[in-house]
Amino acid sequence: MRAYTPYTLVTICLVACSAGCSDTGTVVQPVVTGAAGTTSGSVAGAGGTISRAGAPGTAGSAASSGGRAAAAVGGQLAIAGTGTAGTAGAASAGQSAAGASGAAADSGGDAAGAPAAGGGGNASPSGAAGTDPLPPLPPEKALPIVFVHGFAGSAQQFQSQAMRFIANGYAPERIRAYDHDGAGFDSASFVPALEQLVDEVLAEHKTDKVFLIGHSRGTYVSSSFLGDARRAAKVAKYIAIDGSACVSNVPCIAPTQAMFSGQKHVEVCTSKESFAMQYEFLLGEKPQVVDVVRQKAPVEIAGRAVNFPANTGRAGATLKIYEIDSATGARTKADPLATFPIGADGNWGPTIVDPDMHYEMELSAGTGVATHFYAQRFLRSTKFVRLLSGPPDSSSRMNTNVSDMHATLVAARQREWLESDVIEVSTKSPSGDQPVVNAMTRAAGEALSIGIQIHDDAASPRESSLDALPYFSSQAFQYGVDVFMPAADPPNGTITLRNLPRGDMAKPQVINVPNWQSSKHHISISFSDFPLLGP
Repeated sequence: MRAYTPYTLVTICLVACSAGCSDTGTVVQPVVTGAAGTTSGSVAGAGGTISRAGAPGTAGSAASSGGRAAAAVGGQLAIAGTGTAGTAGAASAGQSAAGASGAAADSGGDAAGAPAAGGGGNASPSGAAGTDPLPPLPPEKALPIVFVHGFAGSAQQFQSQAMRFIANGYAPERIRAYDHDGAGFDSASFVPALEQLVDEVLAEHKTDKVFLIGHSRGTYVSSSFLGDARRAAKVAKYIAIDGSACVSNVPCIAPTQAMFSGQKHVEVCTSKESFAMQYEFLLGEKPQVVDVVRQKAPVEIAGRAVNFPANTGRAGATLKIYEIDSATGARTKADPLATFPIGADGNWGPTIVDPDMHYEMELSAGTGVATHFYAQRFLRSTKFVRLLSGPPDSSSRMNTNVSDMHATLVAARQREWLESDVIEVSTKSPSGDQPVVNAMTRAAGEALSIGIQIHDDAASPRESSLDALPYFSSQAFQYGVDVFMPAADPPNGTITLRNLPRGDMAKPQVINVPNWQSSKHHISISFSDFPLLGP
């Protein structure tokens, strides 16, 4: 096992799994302990009514592609009803029909390029209309969810899935995550704090049970928690994702890599296919929404700035959020959109952001080195943003070659980087241009990394050899690639990262950032683990 180091943006998970954690194999049914009721029904179209608990919807048209429901003229969704389908307004394959409201629906899993005919659709510049969450799920059915992350992980591992649950009608306040020390190996030692969180959630929502979800080492923590009958009585259902086996005293499923062709350890935690399995097990019905698309309501973000991997707050640091020019990464205003002092808990926010814009989050702690975080557009509200960093004397920072002449960055994603991915890196600046290179080498892909460290190697200064960087290429879940990106203070150019994600290379994800001088700055870039339209 390669050593773990305490400094990087990435949220990572324990690789060592149970015997069921295979990288190959076909999709099979999960092991289920206990019974879970199911409901099914059609989608009511014109004049149809909303129904979640099995009540019939009235007749109307229904059309969907891949299980996605569509309402016809004036129609409403019957989530779990038994309404029969009519004919008017049915959508063609791969589309969703919109009625008089003119709202655009999804096409092929992402936002359609134009609003549907028949009304004043609320289209964004990218062509996405935005969606509202489905009607609220009954609280007695949608029990609070508590997520437990894996080794060196954080709540960020559940960010995409939380968005999907909320889009399907889950109340945001009913989804919580247990951020614990990611470096420890004694799973039982985390149980008391997990029980404290579970008890807080039960009291807050006036219920006697929660849904518990663990990933990787989080499954071992959860199994220890459930090993006591008194604690197990607080859990209605349990999901053990790619880790230890199911327990026998609580209804349980155990999704593994073998059930999702081509998916690796972290992706099994964050993918929409895994979400669909989780949702159906917990709620007894298939989800109506599995893709992450922009919401109509204002987008509000919040999170924590923490020391990696301990998940302790970066006490004494200051977080400033700036609007930036998406084409250059440069700040559009001198003053920040928001400023938050970071306390011992690491909490910051909330703040409202524009889903059509990109942002820089600058974290400084008076150490002489600032960390600049950049991410994809925030399409939906989330409280699970995690800004992971560490002090300048951390092992990772000490093993990073820095200078006034070049930039250093880490490109992270909650989905393993494989050789079939593409990360194009280029720099344009008066200090010199760095031609486009693909940082995803064969060796980088074989490492199954979550974070790719990219900077100039001291052994070949001012060259982009694409050779493996020393130290990082021997660390778990990380890799390092030698790329020279010219830098200046203040920045005088733009570094462009263009990710062509495997399986969806027609929809590149692009992030532009200033060429910050590595002697005083570090750049952390987070790509989405789900498809996006445009940059």
